[in-house]
Amino acid sequence: MLLELATLKEAAVAVAIGLMMGLEREHAGFEKEQDWLEAHPKRRAQDAEALFGGGVGARSFALLALLGWMSTLAGGPWLPVATLGFTAVLLGLHYHHTGGKDRGITTEIAALSAPVLGMLIRQDMLLAVALGVIVTLLLLSKPWFRGWIPKLHREDLTAAVQLLIVFAVALPLLPVKTLDPWHVLSPRKLGWMVALIAGADFAGYALNRALGAQRGAVLTGVVGGLVSSTAVTLGMARQVAQEAAMRDPATVAVLLACSVMGARVYALVALLGGAELASRLAPAMALMVAFLLGASWWIARRPHGGRPDEVPMRNPFHLKRALAWGAALALVLVASAAARAWFGDRGLMVTALISGFADVDPLTLAVSHQVRETGLPAATAGVAIVAAISANTVSKAALAWINGGSAFGRRLTLLLGLSLALALGASLAG
Repeated sequence: MLLELATLKEAAVAVAIGLMMGLEREHAGFEKEQDWLEAHPKRRAQDAEALFGGGVGARSFALLALLGWMSTLAGGPWLPVATLGFTAVLLGLHYHHTGGKDRGITTEIAALSAPVLGMLIRQDMLLAVALGVIVTLLLLSKPWFRGWIPKLHREDLTAAVQLLIVFAVALPLLPVKTLDPWHVLSPRKLGWMVALIAGADFAGYALNRALGAQRGAVLTGVVGGLVSSTAVTLGMARQVAQEAAMRDPATVAVLLACSVMGARVYALVALLGGAELASRLAPAMALMVAFLLGASWWIARRPHGGRPDEVPMRNPFHLKRALAWGAALALVLVASAAARAWFGDRGLMVTALISGFADVDPLTLAVSHQVRETGLPAATAGVAIVAAISANTVSKAALAWINGGSAFGRRLTLLLGLSLALALGASLAG
């Protein structure tokens, strides 16, 4: 009985996958008929159906997926191959019969994948369902691609390929072993930071091109803040230098990225540092994040003087700048390790200030571990984390001034400084 229920479940999944893909194709055909009727108001519905009807619809997709599943259930290596061959011939004949209607072969390719997904159910049902969803999303994405592709430039594609080479080829080749006496200078780690800087630049540019300056900035801030708020600050400052109208969206992106950084720091402390450290740090992080979110909301809702939603920008992908930033990070890591070796626990604040200029996470992880394992007082650890955030805030303000100009730097310095003052006040009061 259990075997029969499992078999029926597989059959139902095959039909569901086929229906999911087929309903999208059938709805797309219906939309074509409606668009054609709107463009030709004097023509009849029968004329539209004669032009666009007769396609591969929901029932056909469901039957093809079920046929693929049954071919593997019946056993024998030849039946699935024969099923695919039969499907390909059938779809080829169908396309030959209806292909004069000025359309592509997307539906036929998707229909050919239906029996393959049905066959995959017998091996890995979850993978088959996931791939079915991906195929359906690709079928649904046609309007998005048609709206976005005309906006692409040749340099956008070139930059995307270069970024892919960095992540897929260069990074895996870098050695993991550290090169310094303090064991902090790992080429792989530095490579990841360089790649993230370049990726943050390109992601902000791509989101701006696809979604418009204001919406792109919000997404860049939230997503980029999960990776590196410093990278977001650097990328946004460069965009402001290219186009002054980007000042407001860039400010929103940086403030949101910094608020996400504050939430991320608290999450790390809560997970690794224990309840006492988390409770001591909570007021400082809550005040800082609340202020940054409020400031970003206030700037985002203001009118921008009729500025268009999308600001023309050049592709900001520059590997040399990312490499220079990586070299600076290497110097900070070595200096931080040296300070820790020379001063011990008494140099914790010095270490926090030095390491905070590049990244807050390493210091956060270190002191959280020390609170649990070595008895470091939670109050001292909390002040050290806020000190690292202070140094990181100064670093981001400097990046804004140097790369984005005085107007952008002055505004960010004021807003970030106010958020930092709130965090410092809460930390010292606790």
